[in-house]
Parts: sequence; structure tokens; C-alpha cells
Amino acid sequence: MSGSPLNPYAAPQSPAPATLPPGGQQFAPCPACGNPGGKRVGFTWWGGALGPWMLNHVKCLRCGQAYHGQTGQSNDTAIAIYFGVTAVIGLVVGVALGLLGAAS
Repeated sequence: MSGSPLNPYAAPQSPAPATLPPGGQQFAPCPACGNPGGKRVGFTWWGGALGPWMLNHVKCLRCGQAYHGQTGQSNDTAIAIYFGVTAVIGLVVGVALGLLGAAS
């Protein structure tokens, strides 16, 4: 026999509560490998420091997959929209500054 037999009359045992990673935040598990450990991305080429913060962009500590920290889904569509909007805003500001410079 291995160990003590289970007592069918004992109260059900609940699993230990999940511990939060250092920093106090818990993110959705990685969609690629299922790892619960993720780290918030601080800077990217597409969004600088503001974009990843706005999109809750997280990177898996095991496989390196980046995803949305609350939903566990890909941020690809949101990144494309963010990149497009900031490009249009940058173009409008650039043209406006160019027109102001030409008017002087």
C-alpha cells in the first residue's frame, strides 16, 4: 500500500492560493506554452514606452511569446491600429509644421 487511504468523510481540500510574481501583478497564462509567469514589456519599437502600457503587453518568461496580459490573446490587431493611428497623427503634425515653416 502506498500512503494512507483517502477519507471519504473528510472536508474537501482546496488548493493553495496562487502566489503573485514579484511586483504584485498576475497576468493571464501564456497562450503558447501555458506558463503563468509573465513580465510587463516596458519598451517596444512599435509603441515606445506608451504603447505597451496602453495595450497591457506582457512577455512570457518561459517561451518569450508576447500577448495581452489580461485576456491572454494576441495584441497584433491592437498593435496595428496603434501603429497606424500614431503614424497618421505624426504625418498630420509633420505636414502642419511644414506648412507653418513655409508660411514664415
